[in-house]
Amino acid sequence: MAYIRPCKKCGQRISLREMKAKQWVAFDASTEKPHRCGYKNKADPNIKKLAKEKLKEKDSEGVDLGYSDIATDNLSEEQADEINSEINDIYEEEEVKKNDLEKKLQEVKNSTIPLEEIQETEETVVQETKTYQNQTEDNKYKPRDIWWYVWRGIVIFWVIMFLNGILFGPFD
Repeated sequence: MAYIRPCKKCGQRISLREMKAKQWVAFDASTEKPHRCGYKNKADPNIKKLAKEKLKEKDSEGVDLGYSDIATDNLSEEQADEINSEINDIYEEEEVKKNDLEKKLQEVKNSTIPLEEIQETEETVVQETKTYQNQTEDNKYKPRDIWWYVWRGIVIFWVIMFLNGILFGPFD
């Protein structure tokens, strides 16, 4: 990305270009030389050619999928057959898995379990979750025993002593 504008200090035409690290650098317009105020550089006639070549390079670069054409050209028939058989085995395994899942789905759709039995199990699950929630709510508001308060007091005491040591003993 680049744009051309006059320099704020000397008024010469400059081309501001964004570099890879996202910083902007000023170049003299139509050159590859960085801009320095007060110095004029001649326009480079090869700039347009360079720009076209860069565009062609970007267009000609393909997406690298990680495969090498050279390695496949030098394969023997045995190696190629082995690779193809491995690929076919993987496809067959996937087809078997897919067919098993479809069979299980059909079994569930065509199941002979009566609707009342499903509703009963659903009701029992709902009841169990409600009883669990009631038990946890009961535990929230349960009165604490004396040992809970004793341990809290001990912890608070030691926190105060620690702070006293850090603050160089304001209670001394």
